Amino acid sequence: MLLFLSQPIWAHDLQYAVTDGKAIVVKLFFMDNTPFSYENYEIYREKEALPFQTGRTDAHGYVSFIPDASAQWHIKAFSEDGHGVVFDLTTNDDYALAQADKPFVDRYGRIIIGLGAIFGIFGLLSLWLKRKRKNNENN
Repeated sequence: MLLFLSQPIWAHDLQYAVTDGKAIVVKLFFMDNTPFSYENYEIYREKEALPFQTGRTDAHGYVSFIPDASAQWHIKAFSEDGHGVVFDLTTNDDYALAQADKPFVDRYGRIIIGLGAIFGIFGLLSLWLKRKRKNNENN
């Protein structure tokens, strides 16, 4: 009986605790809203070389972590085929989200659409002028 109650036997029994609390949750997805599922990610606290957390996104493309400091966090998510994203977020003194970088499309989408419209208009104008010159030369 004493043999079963000895400390080394219970040392390999893995324990757990379930709690709820504040976590930062990031959803990663493609432009068509397909989740970035089961892909690698790394989270770094500012100015640290070793990652604070590494892992894989879940089935729905989510990454969650519980920050332990008010800091800037550097998040890298990447797949084996080369897709990926790198962005920063900041937590405040309560370890809650204070600020996050916006995705590329949110930051520059309107500019890209505007430039596309301008180039499209000038392209059409150029084609129209070229045809007009060609018609004038033929007459």
